[in-house]
Amino acid sequence: MRIGVDIDGVVSDSYPCWLQELNQYFGKDIKTITDYDMYKLFGVPRAAMNDFFVGNAERLLFMPDIVMGAKEGIETLVEEGHEIIYVTARTPEEKDVTLRWLAKRGIPHEHVLFSGFNSKVSLVQEWDIEAFIEDYHVNAEQIAKIGVPVFLLTASYNQGCTGLPEAVTRCQSWQDVVEGIRRLKGIQEGSQVADKIDKISCE
Repeated sequence: MRIGVDIDGVVSDSYPCWLQELNQYFGKDIKTITDYDMYKLFGVPRAAMNDFFVGNAERLLFMPDIVMGAKEGIETLVEEGHEIIYVTARTPEEKDVTLRWLAKRGIPHEHVLFSGFNSKVSLVQEWDIEAFIEDYHVNAEQIAKIGVPVFLLTASYNQGCTGLPEAVTRCQSWQDVVEGIRRLKGIQEGSQVADKIDKISCE
C-alpha cells in the first residue's frame, strides 16, 4: 500500500517544543495545546503567530524529538512492503530543514511533499495514496471524504472532535496505527480475492 504520513504531531513531536517556545515568546503559561489554531489559544493575532514561526522556522523545525513509536512504526511498515509518502503542511521553503531532521533521526524517507498550508487532498489524489496517518482532524475529514482511510493519532487538540467520518479511525499510539493498517491491508486483499472468484464464476 501507498501510505501518506503527516510530519508534525505524527512523526515529529513538535507541539511540546513549540508550546514551550510560544509561552516564553508571548509571556504565557499555557500547559496544553487544546486548539490547533494556536493563535486563538494564545490570544494573539494570526499574523503575530505566523511571524513567530517564520522568524524561528529553522530552530522550531529542527529541535523536536520523534513521536514515541513513530520511527519503529514507519520502519515496520516499510519492512512489510508499504511505500511511505510524507505529506506535510510545511512550505517548500522548509524542505531543507525537514529533510535534515528526518536524516538526523534516521527515519526512512524517499518522498516528502509540501502542501504549504493548502489542503492535502490534491496531493493525496495525485500520488494515489491509499491510507493516511494524520493528527489534525480537519485534514483527516477532508481526506476521508475522498474515500481514503485515515488513522487519526489522538492529540490534545483533537480529542473533542465528534462526528468524524466512518473512514477515520482514532489511534492512541503508533502501534495502533500499524495494527490498523495491517487490518486494512487484510480487508483489501480479501476483497481482491473475492473479486477474482466472482470473475471466475461469471466466465
